[in-house]
Amino acid sequence: MGSITKESFKAGEFIFFEGDIESHFYIIESGEVLIFTKDAQGGKMEIARFKSGGTFGEFSLLDTGTRSASAQAITDTKAMKISGEGYELMLADLPLWASSMLRSFSLRLKNMNTTLKEIKTNLKK
Repeated sequence: MGSITKESFKAGEFIFFEGDIESHFYIIESGEVLIFTKDAQGGKMEIARFKSGGTFGEFSLLDTGTRSASAQAITDTKAMKISGEGYELMLADLPLWASSMLRSFSLRLKNMNTTLKEIKTNLKK
């Protein structure tokens, strides 16, 4: 398998599952993807939605642990699947892209912190 491949997913199809051990990420060419985890009762807890140009699954390249969330195509979706090797090539060739990805990570972490604070506040009510 090459370091960058094209993948297609039908609406409703799972792209990966929380707990999977993988080291690649995706850049969406077209379509929409839902990133979610499960709450204590087993229900879906939405983390994010991404459309064309969005990226997801990057944490698997930085963390050798398991996937922290699941990804599911909301609509028919086409995406580029980038392996760890492909990621390293992109970092070397596209420093602006790397900087953009780091800003994206930071924003996602801030949003997650806000969401967790809201959940905790609502639980206390």
